[in-house]
Amino acid sequence: MSLFKIPVSVSYLAGRGLLIGAISISPILLSQQKKDSLKEKSIDEIVVVGYGTQKKTKVSGAVSETSLDKLSSRSLSGVGEVLQGKTPGVTVVNEGGDPNGSPKVNIRGLGGINGETPLYVIDGVVFNGTPSINPNDIQDISVLKDASAAIYGARSSGGVILITTKRGKKGSLTVDFDVKYGINQAWKLKESLNAAEFQDVMYQAFENAGKLNNLPLAFNAEKYPDGRITRTDWMKEIFRTGMIQEYNVNLSGGSDKSRFFVGMNHRNLEGILLNTQAKRYNFRVNSEHKVKDWLMIGENMYYNYSDGNTADTKSGYTGALVAAMYYPPNVPVYTPTGAFSGLPIDVAGGYGDMINPVAYLKRISIRNPTHEILINPYAEISLAKDFKFRSNFSQTFRLGNIKNFTARVPEVGKIFDTNNLEYQSNNSSTALAEQLLTYKIAANKHNFDFLAGFTFQKTIDEGFLAKTYDFRSEAEAFQYLQNAADTNREASSYRYQQSLVSYLARVNYDYAGKYIVSLLGRRDGSSLVAKHNRFANYYAVSGAWVVSKENFMKDISWISMFKMRGSYGILGNLGGISSQAVNPLMIRDNNIIFGQDPSQNIAYYATIRPNPDLKWGKSEQTNFGLDASFLQNSLSLQFDYFVKNSRDQIFNVSLPSTSTYNSQYINAGLFQDKGYELGINYNSKRTGDFSYSIGATFSQLKNTVKQLADVDEIFINTNGVRGVLKPTRIKVGESLYSYYGYKTDGIFQSQEEVNNYKDANGNLIQPNAKPGDIKFLKKEGNTGVLNNNDFVNLGNPYPKFSYGFSYNMTWKSFDLNVFFQGVYGNKIFNGLKFISLNPGGTGQNYNMDRDILNAWTPQNTNTDIPRLVHGDPSGNYSKVSDFYVEDGSYLRLKNLTVGYSLPKDLYQKLNINRLRIYVTTNNLFTITKYTGFDPEVGMDSYGVDTGRYPQARSFIFGIEAGL
Repeated sequence: MSLFKIPVSVSYLAGRGLLIGAISISPILLSQQKKDSLKEKSIDEIVVVGYGTQKKTKVSGAVSETSLDKLSSRSLSGVGEVLQGKTPGVTVVNEGGDPNGSPKVNIRGLGGINGETPLYVIDGVVFNGTPSINPNDIQDISVLKDASAAIYGARSSGGVILITTKRGKKGSLTVDFDVKYGINQAWKLKESLNAAEFQDVMYQAFENAGKLNNLPLAFNAEKYPDGRITRTDWMKEIFRTGMIQEYNVNLSGGSDKSRFFVGMNHRNLEGILLNTQAKRYNFRVNSEHKVKDWLMIGENMYYNYSDGNTADTKSGYTGALVAAMYYPPNVPVYTPTGAFSGLPIDVAGGYGDMINPVAYLKRISIRNPTHEILINPYAEISLAKDFKFRSNFSQTFRLGNIKNFTARVPEVGKIFDTNNLEYQSNNSSTALAEQLLTYKIAANKHNFDFLAGFTFQKTIDEGFLAKTYDFRSEAEAFQYLQNAADTNREASSYRYQQSLVSYLARVNYDYAGKYIVSLLGRRDGSSLVAKHNRFANYYAVSGAWVVSKENFMKDISWISMFKMRGSYGILGNLGGISSQAVNPLMIRDNNIIFGQDPSQNIAYYATIRPNPDLKWGKSEQTNFGLDASFLQNSLSLQFDYFVKNSRDQIFNVSLPSTSTYNSQYINAGLFQDKGYELGINYNSKRTGDFSYSIGATFSQLKNTVKQLADVDEIFINTNGVRGVLKPTRIKVGESLYSYYGYKTDGIFQSQEEVNNYKDANGNLIQPNAKPGDIKFLKKEGNTGVLNNNDFVNLGNPYPKFSYGFSYNMTWKSFDLNVFFQGVYGNKIFNGLKFISLNPGGTGQNYNMDRDILNAWTPQNTNTDIPRLVHGDPSGNYSKVSDFYVEDGSYLRLKNLTVGYSLPKDLYQKLNINRLRIYVTTNNLFTITKYTGFDPEVGMDSYGVDTGRYPQARSFIFGIEAGL
């Protein structure tokens, strides 16, 4: 597999030579070419396409390259952030802003309920999951988005991300340093009521409900005046200014026969919530050596260490952010003795169950040290002219440990009088062997490129869990399993193994670079399915017509290149198959009564019914696109329209109790993703000391559930709000994970409006409603009181459009990079409203969002917040409705960087090769209508937000130097 990308945009100075990527080309006389035939003299770009490379003009599939402009100036956690907004067709959704979190990356949609995530291939090595790569080691990224990804077979339906890391260059040793230091801050905070407001609002809510006889002492200003004294702004107490530090050191060099690159990285990120942080150490060595004219050997090796501390912000009960919103502001953080405060014991019952949010965060003790190691030697042999054999081997290890100590909570409010320690070990080892043959032949204007290969991959996952209880001392020195006093201990372990064997072939043909056809196929065999279903075939066919090479286009000088292309293929989805689907493990039960003289015994049995007919899913993909460049290649455009049909998804269906099994995995369903993508880039000509470039990406997507497993609807109950609001469904004919509930029509302004709200039969629809309550709409044609049959589709959390815009400018020694990113059309279910605007409706008397001060009253009718009443008697908050569904669209200035490179005469005096200083900021501002903490709430809860860890705004100062 080729390791180099050769850029098309190069500058040439007569007699000085031309450097293209990592290949040095001696001086060439460009002046000998005619100025009016710029198409012929332009140097074509080489792109990585999977097990090889192609000239970009000869690519017939949908292959996009990710813009990496000013990447080194940004401090990024992983490859997901590199891709966000930079590649058309790639949607990156951050799962909140936790420093240890990983964004969800999708290529051309979700691909169904268990659609494949993208397959990552780094320097030819196929990874399981997302690799822990240092973004600063990345040289370039190509994304296979259509049927061309079928060359990777059973795991390719989610697209393929091909990453090439940096290589050494011929020449003397160079050493590059990059140092970053900065701060993280919250860009937006919600505000709760102060102590006096809290007491007054709760008093009013009890009075409006006719419950003053039951008013808790905590909200009686005369009897409990201390409750009116604001001592703590809990939201400000749990947030902090976090520090960012990152250091990169790169060494590279080489000769005619050997080249090497060494990269070292350390990153330490303090989260904006107390006691949350992430750190990373990364070390990489890439080298390549020409041993003989016919033999090239090399290796890629890296080691990554990561660790961190994270907080639960998804729980609607004890999440850090919701806890800060509802904790009473009259309570201090600490007692006079320095211990954490709890609720005042005399009035604690009036507030309800709640925890001190600062105590919760400072007690977090979760350590997750993870080691990732890659060893990848390879050899390439030239058997004859343009006939090569490549042998590639890699061994990847992931060694992960989790140590989670849960401390006692002695404070009045929500007491936990026990503690526990949990250890987990999760280790994975993957061996990959690839043997590839390539052959190129040209005859007149006919060009052929052949590929054939065999690959084998084996993965072993194993680990254990142990948990003990009751530690008399919580000091860190005593946090080991053997120190637990309770003899009740839990232990479990596992070991899974899977193998994948593959045969692959591809033929690329073109006539004079004008008419292009590509045929590829792959046969995969997996140990995850039964023997008779073990192998499956995947294939793709694509073609392209380079219209600009036709004679009738030669006189159109402003069109540099124009190509139309199309593709069709079948790709695999192995990711949805569980290791227990075909051969389920048995579980142990200590309480089974059987035998001639029935007695309690230990028994082993399976709860999942085996399915020997199970096979992996597949994806049928069709793509039509065009590539064009204009104005002497300064303006380029890429457009694609695609349809992706994902079939035979893996469903775990419930079985009747008479079957003796709980469930079984089956193949079923059809899901469709379709849309279009646009990428535009413009590179200006240099005018004096000034030049600039502009890039934009735009992706539109619509996903539809076409068919499920013998049902038309699936209810999702795992992401509800405190067990009350469960809005998410999967329904045939609609988008995945859509919200269903009542449409509303404002707020009743008078009792007359309530009395006149009737169905076609003259029956009151909301007979118990009062002025100030939400008006819930009946579904057209329905009669009677409100019920679940009146639910309608309220939208879904996946964006309809995602986009990015970048601007790069250089003027003299200054450089500027501006990067905007955004999404449009997605919905967020704001579950915070249920907790923070609902006095007593959760069963607890929590403090509330200041927005409650805008609740409906006869004097304040221009509002969407219903009347203030304790206990929610009219169900304003307990009913799922569009009251909770908000527009999740946003436009965010993701990055702004300003740099200055010292003049050559100055840095030469310092005996260095270059010196650049810069300042950069992330998430400087955000334009959104969403009223929660942050619109990037993620997809792991299907867009239901109960106070997700928000994205941070950062300011960073950096220095780059080269020796």
